Amino acid sequence: MCWQWWWQGRRGHGGWCFGSSEGVIYKADPVYDFVVVGQARLAVFWRPGSLNNTDISVCITDVFTIGGFSIQVLLIEAGGEEPWLASIPLAAPLMQKSRLDWQHLTLPQKHSSLALVDKRSSWPRGRVLGGCSSINYNIHMLGSPMDFDVWEQQYGATGWGFDEMLKFSNKAECRRLRPKIFKQQQEECSNEPTNDNNNNKKQGCNKNNNNRNTKNNKEGGEGGRGGVGGGVQHQHTRQHQDTVQCYDPPVRTLTSKSTLTQAFLDAGKELGIPVGNLNDDIDHGVMAASTTVYKGTRWSNVRGYLRPALTRPNLHVLLHTHVNKVLFAGGRAVGVQFIQWDNPGYNGTVYARGEVVLSAGTIHTPVILTHSGIGPGSLLHKLKIPLVSDVLGVGANLQDHLNLPVYVSLTKPVSLNPDKIRSITNLWQYFVNGGKGDMGRAAIEGVGAIKGSSVGGGGKEGQSSPDLGIILFNMAAVDKHMYSSVSNMKMEYFDELFPGMDNQSAEGFIFLASCLHPKSRGDVVVVSPDPRYAPAINPNYLAHPYDRTCMRDAFKMAVRLARTKAFRDLGASVHLPRFPECVGGVGEGGDGTVDDTKIRYKDYVDCVVRVAGITGYHPIGTARLGNPNTDPYAVVDPTLSVVGVNRLRVVDASVMPTLTSGTPNSVITVIAEKAAHMIKERWGNGSTLADERLCDSSPECEEELLAAVNTATPTVTHLTTTTTLILTLTLIHFRAYLVL
Repeated sequence: MCWQWWWQGRRGHGGWCFGSSEGVIYKADPVYDFVVVGQARLAVFWRPGSLNNTDISVCITDVFTIGGFSIQVLLIEAGGEEPWLASIPLAAPLMQKSRLDWQHLTLPQKHSSLALVDKRSSWPRGRVLGGCSSINYNIHMLGSPMDFDVWEQQYGATGWGFDEMLKFSNKAECRRLRPKIFKQQQEECSNEPTNDNNNNKKQGCNKNNNNRNTKNNKEGGEGGRGGVGGGVQHQHTRQHQDTVQCYDPPVRTLTSKSTLTQAFLDAGKELGIPVGNLNDDIDHGVMAASTTVYKGTRWSNVRGYLRPALTRPNLHVLLHTHVNKVLFAGGRAVGVQFIQWDNPGYNGTVYARGEVVLSAGTIHTPVILTHSGIGPGSLLHKLKIPLVSDVLGVGANLQDHLNLPVYVSLTKPVSLNPDKIRSITNLWQYFVNGGKGDMGRAAIEGVGAIKGSSVGGGGKEGQSSPDLGIILFNMAAVDKHMYSSVSNMKMEYFDELFPGMDNQSAEGFIFLASCLHPKSRGDVVVVSPDPRYAPAINPNYLAHPYDRTCMRDAFKMAVRLARTKAFRDLGASVHLPRFPECVGGVGEGGDGTVDDTKIRYKDYVDCVVRVAGITGYHPIGTARLGNPNTDPYAVVDPTLSVVGVNRLRVVDASVMPTLTSGTPNSVITVIAEKAAHMIKERWGNGSTLADERLCDSSPECEEELLAAVNTATPTVTHLTTTTTLILTLTLIHFRAYLVL
């Protein structure tokens, strides 16, 4: 029977037995209004809406109607549809090193990654509908207000400050002030005594205070947004949003509630760290993890945005198709050239009357730009690729969080482990009882974005953004062969870092400590004019001295949290790995004083960071957003349009100038929400788009472009593939029946 496909279809992940989802095509039309390359985050273009409602803020979502005119959109994805297994939150590691993953490896690292094979870090990237949102660990964080204000103030990204980003974040989550909270605030305002001398009221009740004041934010107590410790209320707290009218939010989240989560929050309180919601009421501190999980299912961008729109006739999705480059005519992007994986040798071309939008991700967006003739002129000359626009920043500014795992064993049975997950009760709860049980939640139980200065770490007094990141990964034991493989870690180092993994019923968890704002910069460089060759990826971890100090402080913070009373009550014991590179000579020499011990511990921690640090899965920045008039490395301007050409935008993690204070998963969704809004504004008059020609370099250019379109027919059709597969399986079952 086809129960697997039935379960997949029931949970909204594709068709039923053997079928593809509606909207998936096998041969594209020659011309569309918009061509979207990649599915990394641009699923927000497909927000569901009424067919006749033109007052929506995502331009191509409403069956792609702008000003009452129908908009034709093609989405090109290098991978296929996400399998049913991808819907299980705890199955994220199984997606890595699979067909859903590009399986990138970095160049050997000079300052880090000693525990990894050839010092090369494994970088999983989603090669599937939904991109990394279909294979990641589901953490939902917006970041600190100062993260986005830095984009605006230091990089010239006008319109990308926190207030603007918050507006689109609220829109994605359909945030509206709960009536009970709103009523409570009204009562507080009415009951607040008035000072006749200055007529001041409680700031948190001022309904006209619509703009967040950064200076007041820094003066408003420990939490910054009116969290633990009091302080000024800012717009990041849930506010009345009259413009948010949706009741079926495309972004859905689940807040962790477990014994470990509560211990994590209590540990923060013990150390004087603000406790609250980093997505709502505090700028820095610790919180119960918020994950993109809904009713036991991974809630990816495909699930929230794209799938509700797949039945619309104006949206076509072309899968297993790799875009080689963007095509230009007179400096205007007019289309893309592609090859289909399941039809080797079939090179295709498709054109766009409106715009080409790249959403291929931090690795593949600069690769496509370079092959298209956009990038550093010296590199293009070396590769003999014709120059279209000399843009220095393409592929530069690569950043990633480096995570240092800290294993903590427990004596109390409060954590997840393979034996619990594989139990009959747990499997029944999930597969039969509607996604309940341990499999229906992510393994991330708590997250922290902590200022080092607030607990005596390495931070500076009065700093604006948190600098230390902590993630609580609730898993006591793992399949060491699988996890060492996906991290590219040597087995002897994995065993030393994570002891006792052979005990599948062990109790414990892992802290992932990181530096939230590293200063090291790497790059993604195209090494061949042949687009089939993988690029050279160099994150350049720990190249900047600040990052080493910051990572040391993050490690110490994780250890301090694990040694609080809250965790000791659960029998917590921190494991400090004894790597040969880090413990050789310990106990020999020295004067035995306290200062000598501190120096040795500092050297030990620095060594552990260099040896055991692994990727945080957060690469960003290779097509940096900024003001091209003041930033020579800006690749896109504040409208996300590529510098030096027309009708080409980039909408993915590559445009982020810097990392945010947390995971970028939901930040990228917000970027795409804003991008869709800008495209709607640009093409607000649908009649203008309807009259657009493919190119305007000459009167005959459109006819010449269309004449060059490859009209070859794919060798395998959907119907043929499906019929053949069904017949094959039928014969197999029939043969088995005869044998029996």
